[in-house]
Amino acid sequence: TYFLQRIFRKPTFRPGQYLAIERALSGKDAIVLLPTGAGKSIVFQLASLLLPGAAIVIDPIISLIRDQVDVLRGYGIDRAIGISSDMISRQEKEAAYARVLGGENIFHYVAPERFQIEEFRTAIRAMKMTVPVALIAVDEAHCVSEWGHDFRTSYLRLADNARECCSMDRWTPP
Repeated sequence: TYFLQRIFRKPTFRPGQYLAIERALSGKDAIVLLPTGAGKSIVFQLASLLLPGAAIVIDPIISLIRDQVDVLRGYGIDRAIGISSDMISRQEKEAAYARVLGGENIFHYVAPERFQIEEFRTAIRAMKMTVPVALIAVDEAHCVSEWGHDFRTSYLRLADNARECCSMDRWTPP
């Protein structure tokens, strides 16, 4: 509650938030179904801030990636990066991957297709040698059922790819 109030400026948890955060902090998976605007993002954001390491957040739409990074900046959290196909120049992509390799970010917002790119998976594997992956969040997962798995086939192998390159020793990020 202290961190919810100090970082996110929210007086109390909304129904379902605390339990989901508690599961993440215990290393357990969670499916969080809350209405729009009920604070799903705060669940994985706060849990990520309390766990040692970085978070990988999968968002299906570039504008959502941008919005999430902007919202975190509004809370004073500037160690968030969105890596997406709207990075046009090679220098911009290299700078983003250098930030991943250097473990500079707490939050990495990516599209599900990013885990199909070997360069990204290699960067995450290298990052976790110094900064573990604390949490993997699939944001807006309802889009898969709305659009169908054949619209974004990258979701089919997402869990396997993410856990393969983000797990270490005896730790598999929730």
